[in-house]
Amino acid sequence: MSARAADSLGRGLGSMAYALLASRRRVADDNLRHAFRGKFSDDQRATLVKKVFHNIGRTSVEVARYGKLTPAGLREIVVGDGADILERVHAEGKGGLVTTAHFGNWEYVGSWVAAMGYPMDLLVLNQHNEMFDRLLNQSRKAMGVGIVPLGSSVKNVFKALKDNRFVGIAADQHDPSGNLIIDFLGRPASAARGPAVFSLRTGAPVLPFLLRRESFKRHVMVAGEPIYPPTAGDEEQNVRDIVERYHRFFEETVRLYPDQWLWTHRRWKV
Repeated sequence: MSARAADSLGRGLGSMAYALLASRRRVADDNLRHAFRGKFSDDQRATLVKKVFHNIGRTSVEVARYGKLTPAGLREIVVGDGADILERVHAEGKGGLVTTAHFGNWEYVGSWVAAMGYPMDLLVLNQHNEMFDRLLNQSRKAMGVGIVPLGSSVKNVFKALKDNRFVGIAADQHDPSGNLIIDFLGRPASAARGPAVFSLRTGAPVLPFLLRRESFKRHVMVAGEPIYPPTAGDEEQNVRDIVERYHRFFEETVRLYPDQWLWTHRRWKV
């Protein structure tokens, strides 16, 4: 299929999922209602939720088409900020933690870093379906990305940073440990400490990146300011400060483009 036809297929799959997955539809609507508190009518929220499903479908098809997309092709369709940040941070020699959210086509973020010529590993959660997990990781590797399973030893992350590699982490979902509670989009949420802890222990900065979809052939990288770890102070407070800073970046961008974030996730379980 052409990229345009595949994108239409993804949108159609999203519409089908919207019609069939009533429970996820309700989760997304409830999350939007709490986050925007009266800004959208019921009809407007329903339209937004449908667009969220469209984005999921389009992203899924784009991932399935990884075999047709070369690093050069990815550099053509991704525009925006971030290249200068990667260059500067890589020159500093401590690696970097590319911290993103399930926004736009989040799968392209790590692949884009690799396509720009930098060593890149993804810290990933194993998928429940083993065949899908294997195919997804094969596609990631084909784009030049290394894989660090989330359940593996954290030594692999420290080693990657010591070798001046970038490590990609999607850090916007609910953390079941409940060890760090922050405010996110107006409600208490449990957030993962990992990116901040890795940063504090290694000196590698946290690089908040989000990839906004404009069309099937244009994605815009939105890059926040690098978050460098403080060298003094209370560690727990430093962890909180770093996590809150990149969540503020996520929050600001999600509020501008609410149709591109994964509202179907049960984010607020606190």
